[in-house]
Amino acid sequence: MSDAPTPESIIPRNVAPSGFAEHVFERSRPLGVDRAGLWRWLNTPETFTRQVWPYRVEFVEGTGVHGGGGFEVGTLNTHHGPFLNCSGVITRTDETEGVRDLHYFYGAFIVSPRLIRPRRLLFTLTGEPDNAHLKLRVECDVKPWVAGVWTGLQSMFWSSFFGSARRGAIKAARSA
Repeated sequence: MSDAPTPESIIPRNVAPSGFAEHVFERSRPLGVDRAGLWRWLNTPETFTRQVWPYRVEFVEGTGVHGGGGFEVGTLNTHHGPFLNCSGVITRTDETEGVRDLHYFYGAFIVSPRLIRPRRLLFTLTGEPDNAHLKLRVECDVKPWVAGVWTGLQSMFWSSFFGSARRGAIKAARSA
């Protein structure tokens, strides 16, 4: 057994830089779709790499623990564009438990490193095999005066994601 640290073992928990406060945004929706189809859609890199220019999501092939990429544990990725630089590592992906966890590196930012610094993006699937429920959790460090605006922006951004997830899961289930 290797003594090498795992990605999860080196990610600091609940450590906010001076002047920042922890901000947690969570949303959950029953989608009424096939859970396996939703899992496939959620773990297909193209689901996230098809972005509106000039934004982009990239996965570094060969960085996963098994030499793969995409949503394999250990895979490095980055979300970038104007006012956005969020690089991180996939720390957990477990279909049985319906969990996919992405931790962002220190220095990742949205708008500015002086305002919003993402730490984690967690997706959890629950529910029956034919009636999936999707929960997302975004953890960031924010300047306290930005928290209310950030919550509003997150609400707008993620509201369309659930509709896309539902449509994507239906399509993924049909093509299986």
